[in-house]
Amino acid sequence: MIGLTAAALIILGGAILQSPDPDRLRFEVDGTDAYGYGYTDGRSETAIDRLLRDHPDVDTLVFIDMPGTRDVTSNYRLARDIRRAGLATELRAGSRIASGAVDLFLAGQSRTVACGAKIGVHAWGSSGFDAQDVRWDTHRRYSRDFLSDMGVDADFYDFRTKAAGSDDIHWMSVEEINHWRVASAPMICDSA
Repeated sequence: MIGLTAAALIILGGAILQSPDPDRLRFEVDGTDAYGYGYTDGRSETAIDRLLRDHPDVDTLVFIDMPGTRDVTSNYRLARDIRRAGLATELRAGSRIASGAVDLFLAGQSRTVACGAKIGVHAWGSSGFDAQDVRWDTHRRYSRDFLSDMGVDADFYDFRTKAAGSDDIHWMSVEEINHWRVASAPMICDSA
């Protein structure tokens, strides 16, 4: 009997360890819209392929609450998949994206930002080094190439780097969003 109990606990423990992380990237589909939540990591690379395989009618990714990434390389691959698939990206009035999620948003074939959406940027960093450190020079070149490929001014990388350190966040103003052409069309928002 003790052997069966131990086996049951091991199986139960394995099931608990394999349960999905509720904060990881996920999409909830409603018609042609897929609502995005969570951070990306190495397990997110095939998310767009899976999404479109299971929901071929999806044409717009609506990012609701996406704090960023834990794997820069995988995040860029995912962003390029978004662009290759020709998906539009959208931020609604209550949307909040930051860090690597901004690159996912920029990958949209067309990009819509509603007044009230929040876009947070900062310098990339790891192990105590910010993007200004020479160790990030290769990342800087790759990021600038990525931005150019997405039709965004490559200098947006330097803006993000200077806007806030890797342990901080800068929430972009409507003026900054328009200046850097984060959205496909300028935002017109009441200042009231």
